[in-house]
Amino acid sequence: MGRKFEKNLIKSLYFFGIGSFIYSIKKPLAKDWLLVFFIKSYYASLVDQLVVNKGYVEYPTRIPSKVKTSLLFDYILFPLACVFYNQLTKDSRILQCLLKVLYFSVPMTITELWLEKNTQLVKYKKGWNWITTFNSLSFSFLLVRFSMSVIRRLFNNKYDLS
Repeated sequence: MGRKFEKNLIKSLYFFGIGSFIYSIKKPLAKDWLLVFFIKSYYASLVDQLVVNKGYVEYPTRIPSKVKTSLLFDYILFPLACVFYNQLTKDSRILQCLLKVLYFSVPMTITELWLEKNTQLVKYKKGWNWITTFNSLSFSFLLVRFSMSVIRRLFNNKYDLS
């Protein structure tokens, strides 16, 4: 696949992500979903910066090209997936959360593996592989879900900002 196709794919995913963000935040508990989105963006940007700087992963084709990490993934697609995961598991118990994380981490891992093999959007280096991707995605979803559980318990609707 050529660079033109890859750049067009990135642009399309930006539009898809922004449209999906608007849709996902209109649901009840919009404040919670915004918080999930921003917490996930923060976590993803820190981890991706570390992974890229250590040389485990590279993003040869990206927009904007001056940034070494994937802004699309770190700040739109991954946080958006995390919002959907948190919406799906809002009332779930721990075991259900552990099982439902597979709904997100498995397809995302398969997609990234396909992209790594067939495009210049992501390249694994220094021993990074699909298992590492799967584990880091799953852990990250669960970490944000746990963070939201703690936040909900701490504030327990004591401070209604509406």
